[in-house]
Amino acid sequence: MTAIVKDELDHLIDKEWEYLESRKSEWSLLEGEQDMEVLEHILRCILHMGRTTEYAADFQACAGVQNKDGGWSKQSHENRTSMWITTFVALKLCRGNMILKDSAIAAAIDRALAYVLSTQEKEGHWVDPEWSHLDTTCSVTSFLTIYQVTHDRQKEERINQARRRGYEYIIQWQRDQGLWKDDTFHPAGIETTAHLMQYTLVPAYFMDGIGYAEKICLEAAESLAGEQEEGGSWDNENMDHTMDACRNLMLVSDTFGKKERFAPVIEKGVQWLIANKNPQGWGDFRDEPSNVERTGDGLDTLLKHRRYTAGLPMSHFWAYSK
Repeated sequence: MTAIVKDELDHLIDKEWEYLESRKSEWSLLEGEQDMEVLEHILRCILHMGRTTEYAADFQACAGVQNKDGGWSKQSHENRTSMWITTFVALKLCRGNMILKDSAIAAAIDRALAYVLSTQEKEGHWVDPEWSHLDTTCSVTSFLTIYQVTHDRQKEERINQARRRGYEYIIQWQRDQGLWKDDTFHPAGIETTAHLMQYTLVPAYFMDGIGYAEKICLEAAESLAGEQEEGGSWDNENMDHTMDACRNLMLVSDTFGKKERFAPVIEKGVQWLIANKNPQGWGDFRDEPSNVERTGDGLDTLLKHRRYTAGLPMSHFWAYSK
């Protein structure tokens, strides 16, 4: 297998960002009403490229469409708060505001935090009608971790308790051979496992020093690697799930010193994504038309791969460590 050449990767990253810029009307609040899930995918790329200041207005605009309860809706113009959307928008704002230091963004983040802390279920999870309890809860634990790290509030016990209860809920879920499977939500377990490792288990390792989180992550990583298809994809050539698997393995293998074991798996996955993309962007599956959300995911995967191969700490970009 021929390694991906850095210059070629750099060129592809630039090309894909140009494509997303050409579709700005489909993701920027400055251009009109938007799907906030699509927007948060693009904000992640902006953060990754180090262009936060240049796109400050796109971060600031998020505060203007926050709901009164402190959350955000999937559609910016609606008033139906989604926990999953709330946490992923809020964590992008946390990271962006480390640079922007905008008072309106800071206030929006604090309102989101209050909303999240007030809505935890007694079993320790959070609920979103469009997402499983597992995925919803892991998105919250990620936001709480990033909030604590970016605001230097790692010792705040109310946040720690909420995050740990979410962790305990997830860790007690029945697992099958290292994978988390949810029969009602992506039963193959690829996306769910990748999300839970990135957004709950690795944060627990950094924030709480939970040693067995490493063991569970590496067991799940082995299972995930075992599910990779011959060509390099996961879950029947699912672009989204292949991107999730690659990014997760980058974080886990770097965090736990297992890059030698998993780098070939990651490389094979990223090569498949590059070989099977459209001339511009990615669709949800091979040969499907490109869409902005999946292209944002694809660009983010390439950006993380560039960071991974450069030997830069992956946990720093996730904002789980400084």
